[in-house]
Amino acid sequence: MQLKNITYIAILCFYLAGCGGGNSGPPETSDWSHLQSISFANNEYEVIIGNSKSIVVGGGEGTGAVTYSSSDTNILTVTNDGLVSAITLGNATVTATKEADSIYSSASASASVEVTPKKEQTIAFDIPKFTLVIGDVESIVASGGEGTGAITYSSSDEAIISITSDGVATANVIGSAVITAVKAADDMYEEATATITVDVVADAVELAAPEISSLSTGNSRTQISWSGVQNATSYNLYRAKESIDSIEVYATLDGGTLFVNVTSPFIQTGLTNGQGYYYVATAVAGESESVISNQLLVVPRDPLNDTGLLKSGNAQSGVNATCTDIIQIDGHVPQDCDQGRDADPTVIATKVGSGSAAFDFTKLGSDGTALAIQDGTWSADGSESDGTLWSCVKDNHTGLVWEVKTIEGPHSFEQENKVNWANRDVPATASNDEVFCGITSWRVPTVVELITIANNNRQNPAFVATHFPNGKSQSYWTSLPVAGNSANAWTINFYSGIGNSKAKTMNFQVRLVSGDYTANDTSTSRYLVNGDGTATDLVTGLMWKQCPEGLSGDDCSAGTPATLVWGGSMKAARDSTFAGYSDWRLPNMKEFQSIVAFDKYNPAINTEVFPNPGAVLSFWTSTPRTLTSPVNQSWRINFAIGLNEEKNRTGSQNSQMLVRDAD
Repeated sequence: MQLKNITYIAILCFYLAGCGGGNSGPPETSDWSHLQSISFANNEYEVIIGNSKSIVVGGGEGTGAVTYSSSDTNILTVTNDGLVSAITLGNATVTATKEADSIYSSASASASVEVTPKKEQTIAFDIPKFTLVIGDVESIVASGGEGTGAITYSSSDEAIISITSDGVATANVIGSAVITAVKAADDMYEEATATITVDVVADAVELAAPEISSLSTGNSRTQISWSGVQNATSYNLYRAKESIDSIEVYATLDGGTLFVNVTSPFIQTGLTNGQGYYYVATAVAGESESVISNQLLVVPRDPLNDTGLLKSGNAQSGVNATCTDIIQIDGHVPQDCDQGRDADPTVIATKVGSGSAAFDFTKLGSDGTALAIQDGTWSADGSESDGTLWSCVKDNHTGLVWEVKTIEGPHSFEQENKVNWANRDVPATASNDEVFCGITSWRVPTVVELITIANNNRQNPAFVATHFPNGKSQSYWTSLPVAGNSANAWTINFYSGIGNSKAKTMNFQVRLVSGDYTANDTSTSRYLVNGDGTATDLVTGLMWKQCPEGLSGDDCSAGTPATLVWGGSMKAARDSTFAGYSDWRLPNMKEFQSIVAFDKYNPAINTEVFPNPGAVLSFWTSTPRTLTSPVNQSWRINFAIGLNEEKNRTGSQNSQMLVRDAD
C-alpha cells in the first residue's frame, strides 16, 4: 500500500515538472512556431460583366476556414467560397483570408479582378442587296458571330416583304424593304445586327417606254417630266450632247451621262446656255429595263435680255451719263446699271454678234443666213454682200429671230401695213407664205418677248437702232389681250420701251418674231417653291422672295407692307439677309415683267407662288428713267395689270420685292 502511494506521487511530480507546474511564476505565451501561406493561381483575373467566376486560393497547411472579400462591392461581389459576380465595369481587389488554428498562423492573399465588357461579334448577309419576284418565298439568312444567341429576323415593311423569325421571306408587292437580322447576346458576346435591302419586282414582263417632255427650259436649267409606266419601280434618264440612238453606247457619246433612280419632274441645273442636250428615259423593274423613250432635245437659254442700262440715277434727281456709285447710304447702293449682263465685262467680251451693252444680235439675209459682214451700216440701196442690207436679226441670247422693218414694201411702216388687233396675224400669215428669211413660223410676239429688245438706256426710239433700222418710236401690237378689259390689248411703246394698254380698234405696226420662248408661261409648274419663303423661277434662274417686304407667313398675311422712296428701297434690298442670302437686290423692270401673269389682274401675278392677300400692287424697280427731262423719275411696276410706270424718286413711296440669282 505504501509502495503504491510512493509511485503515484513520483508520477505526479514528473508530470508537474514537465509542465512547469513546479514554477511559481506566470505561464508562458504561445507563438505558433509554424507559419502558413496561401495564394491565388494568378495575380490578375478578368470576369465579363454579368457573369460569375470561381476564384479561390490554394495552400496553407492549417485547418482554419478561408473567407473572401471585395474591395469594391459596387464593381464585384464575392461569396465566402470564392464565387465572384461581375456587376459593373471597373477593377477591384479580392482578398482571401485563412484563419489561424492551434498550430498554424493566419494567412492572406489578394488578386486584382477586372470586370470587362462583353465581346463584340459580327454577323452578315452574303450580299448587300437581294431581289425577289412577287410571290417568291426565299430563305434570307445571315451568318457569323461567335456567341450562342439565336438569330431572328424582321422586315421594315411587312406589306412589301414579310419574314418569319427564322428568315423565310415572302415577296408581297412591288417595292423595297430592309430585312434586319439580330443575333441575341449571351454571357460572353453582345448583340449583333445586320441588314439587307430586298427589292420586290414584278414577274419578268416587258416594260413599256415612258413618254418624256420638257415642263420648262430656261437659264442654264431644264425641268423634264415623263409618264408613269405600269410595273416600273424606278426610272433612268440618259443625257448627251448628241443624239442617243441606244443606251448601250451612251457612255461613248459627247457628254454622255446616266442619272439612275430619278423621279418626275426632274430638275437639272448647271447646263450651258445655247448648248443642245438630248434626253431619253427608261422604265426599270428589278433587272428589267424598258426600251428608250422618245428623244427630247432641249436648248437652255436665258429668256431675259438685260435692260441695256449704262446710266445711273441720283437718289433724288439727275441722270448720269455713266454708271457711277452715286447713291451712298451706309455704303454704295447698287442699282440697275451695277447688276446683270450689262455690268459683266465677260459677257460683253464674249458676244457672238454685236449690239450696245450686252445685247447680242446677228444680222440675217433674206434667206436667213448670217451676213458675212456684220458691222455695215444700213442703206436702202445697200446689199447683203457688203453688209449694208439685211432682212432679219437673230438675238443670240434669247434665240429669237426678229423682223427688220424696211422703208417700203410689206415690211415697212407704211400706213397700209398697220392693223387693228383683230387683224394682228395678217402680217405673220403673209410673211410665212413668203418664207421670209427662210422661216415659216412667224407670229406676233408676246409682251415679254417684245420687251426683250427694248433698250431702256435710251428713248425715241428705245431699241438698238444699229440693228433695227427704220423703226419708229411708236406702239407695236403684242399677241396678248388686257386681262379685265376686253376692249384693250397690250402694245409695247418704243418711245420709252414699256408696255401699254390700247384699244383693240386702233391701228399699229407689228414686229414679227420666230422661235421658241419659255418665259411666257407663268403657271405654278414653272416655279420651285423652296419652303423657306423663296421661290426659284426654273425658266429665268431667278430666286424671288415670295412676300413683299414687311409681310411674312405662308400666305404673306402677317405684318404691314414696307413702302419707301426709290433709294431707300434699293438699300433695303441690299441689306437683306432673308433666308440666309446676302445678295438680294431690287429687280430691274424686265425681271419684274417676266413674272407678270397677263391672264390675271388685281394682282396680275401667280398668287399660288406669290401670295398677295392685301393686293399690294406697286413696287419700285432698280431702273431709273433716262429721260433728259424730267430727271427725277424711276420705274415702278403696277401689278393691277402689269404696267411699268414712271414715278418721282422721292415723291412716291412704293413696296419692294427682292430677287437674286439662284445658285
